[in-house]
Amino acid sequence: MMRILVAGGGTGGHVYPAIAVIEALRRSGSDVCVGYVGTRTGIERRIVGQLRGVPYFPVCARGMDRGRPFSVLLAAAALAFGLLQVLWVFVRFRPRVVLGMGGYASAASVLLGVIAGWVFPVRTVIHEQNAVPGLTNRLLGRLVDTVLVSFQETVDRFAHTRRVVVTGNPVRAALLKARRQPETYHAFGLDETKRTVLVFGGSRGSLALVSAAVRAATAWRNEKRLQVLLITGERVDAARLRRALARAGVRNLAVTGYVERMEDAFAVADLVVSRAGATTVAELAICGKPAVLVPWRGAADDHQMANAELLRDAEACEVAEESSLQRGGLASMVEQIVGDERRLSDMAQRARTLGVRNAAFRVLGELTMLAGEAAS
Repeated sequence: MMRILVAGGGTGGHVYPAIAVIEALRRSGSDVCVGYVGTRTGIERRIVGQLRGVPYFPVCARGMDRGRPFSVLLAAAALAFGLLQVLWVFVRFRPRVVLGMGGYASAASVLLGVIAGWVFPVRTVIHEQNAVPGLTNRLLGRLVDTVLVSFQETVDRFAHTRRVVVTGNPVRAALLKARRQPETYHAFGLDETKRTVLVFGGSRGSLALVSAAVRAATAWRNEKRLQVLLITGERVDAARLRRALARAGVRNLAVTGYVERMEDAFAVADLVVSRAGATTVAELAICGKPAVLVPWRGAADDHQMANAELLRDAEACEVAEESSLQRGGLASMVEQIVGDERRLSDMAQRARTLGVRNAAFRVLGELTMLAGEAAS
């Protein structure tokens, strides 16, 4: 039996690719057992908890602010305690391959996998979703057996790694199957005859994008062709915002706090306005969706801008600074794009050429090879 321990979390950008890989493992028909290591309170616990037959092992982990020494000390202490917890997971689960999907939640599992590999038949692999690798993966990349990356441009950033493979960023199978249907529009409270602009800020949400969407929808309150689907995330009270918009007479903005089936939101979208997290970029490419990307400039090493530039260089998206949204620039930018059918079509086609539809199975192939090495 192929026993694979997956670790990662903190944001949906690390968790959803992991889910896509687990789905691929299950569909492969191989004799496989998958376990998952994540934090006690992260988004990964709720998402992975919905998967039957995948034991979830919560461990202690926390991020760090490199500019604050005390934060670094707390992160180091959490890592040390997490290693002890993961040691018990290894004793119980006995993995042959450890897959780190990024984020501080993956550090202890992958590091212990490297140490165990010196004595036992354990192989380690990490997947980097972003164009610019994060600190955890940069450090672990020097130690693991294989590094998997989403973009060819990322390969050179792992110069001291034993083996680097470009797989693309795995996306969930449901996203590949989603189609526009009248009932999907109705479920969101949308009009299927109007152009739909989907606005969201990733799994954590974005106050800047919420404010920009509200200003744009207010400017379009008499517009008969446009409507907005706004996913606020956890930082905004969606019900309260809906009531405020109703009082203001804004009827073309559908507001929801969280969408479990993001494939439905992508299906109805004619244009997407979002942050530029790696998973969002991969999903836009797979679905062939034109986009206005607003990179969060607080991301480590400005990796969201690097992600967005890959699409912009292919003329598959527009990139906007957050400051331009604060000046009310979103409404005019969206109007120009949505009003140009040829431009929408061209952006969609160029985005689609960047998508790697079989990324999950490429990752599966690497895991199978490593498991075979461990068993030999």
